[in-house]
Amino acid sequence: MIIAFNKIKRVILDALFSPICVACQKNIFSSEKSICSDCFSKIKINNALFCPVCRARVPENKKICHFNSFYLLGAASDYDDPIIQSVIHFLKYKKIKNLSVVAAEIILNYLKNLNLNFENFVIVPVPLHKRKEFSRGFNQAGLIAEHISRTAGVPFLLALKRIKNNKPQVGLKGLKKREKNIKDCFAIKNPQSVSGKNIILVDDVFTSGATINETVKVLKSYGAKKIIALVVAKA
Repeated sequence: MIIAFNKIKRVILDALFSPICVACQKNIFSSEKSICSDCFSKIKINNALFCPVCRARVPENKKICHFNSFYLLGAASDYDDPIIQSVIHFLKYKKIKNLSVVAAEIILNYLKNLNLNFENFVIVPVPLHKRKEFSRGFNQAGLIAEHISRTAGVPFLLALKRIKNNKPQVGLKGLKKREKNIKDCFAIKNPQSVSGKNIILVDDVFTSGATINETVKVLKSYGAKKIIALVVAKA
């Protein structure tokens, strides 16, 4: 009886206050999590890992490109896709929290294409500073990582903390400025938690690579082994 009432209530609310797709602005049901199924199906999903230095595809997911890089980049899609841009923008800046599930599903579809074994990995989100997380209400990377962890069965680990409330990377032009801005922003909560571990490092977008590079540097300094940086999209 209660379940039936809740279903009727949801249908009525959808009819009266119908949400819209963040990408095409068409009316949708709330169960579609702020993006319509048509737009979601149009997102092009990649099928390989990438070199984080030159962005080249890594054949057979093996590290054969720039050997001075300490990780591989897993980018589910590309940021030049306007649908992806809408998902990221409305998640981060309009605080539409349920888009974190959409972002995670995009990555999960990508993982199906990779055919990788993540049995001996832990999943670690890139953290926000506590002030920024309080202002936004959530850490989008954390929400994405949690959903992937639950769905894929990869252990979730809050290994990193942000110790400096740096300026946003958005708006800073050039890798050097971004590297300087993000330098020494991260620390490890418990060094033993990452020592000897294979890590899937999760963030929303890979732009210059400065943020991921800094987190990888910290993780490696405490004994992390193989690292795959997993993002919704690369710029």
